[in-house]
Amino acid sequence: MSPLLIPMLGILVPIVIVPTALGLKHARLLRELEHAERMKALEVGRTLPRDEPFWSPAKVCVAIGAGVPVGSMVTAWMASESLGFKDEIWGMSTGVALISVICGSLLAGKHFRLRAEAEALASSPARYAAKAHLDADAFDVVGTRG
Repeated sequence: MSPLLIPMLGILVPIVIVPTALGLKHARLLRELEHAERMKALEVGRTLPRDEPFWSPAKVCVAIGAGVPVGSMVTAWMASESLGFKDEIWGMSTGVALISVICGSLLAGKHFRLRAEAEALASSPARYAAKAHLDADAFDVVGTRG
């Protein structure tokens, strides 16, 4: 064993320990910041973009409105290849595709509209500034009974 091996390992220890400790400290800071951001979002009633699922109801509607017609036409094409061209196959496939496009568009439009309304309502400053109108006579106060 070389006598230089011990001092070389002694120099390598801080080279490994210091970056590891700094990396762990930075990771902890990032977790604390993310936690604070999440708590603030919960306070004001918002969700973080990364907390929302990828397959929202509107995206499911769009996928159905686009996927069903494609599947219908591919199935009609495969049936035409094996059975020969028949008007009934393509007519039914076109009907299914048309109905799915219309229904998917209506449902996706509804979901996109509801989401836009919810975001507009959540971001409006009037929500915090407006005071609810209450009728003073609507409450039975003990002092008015006599």
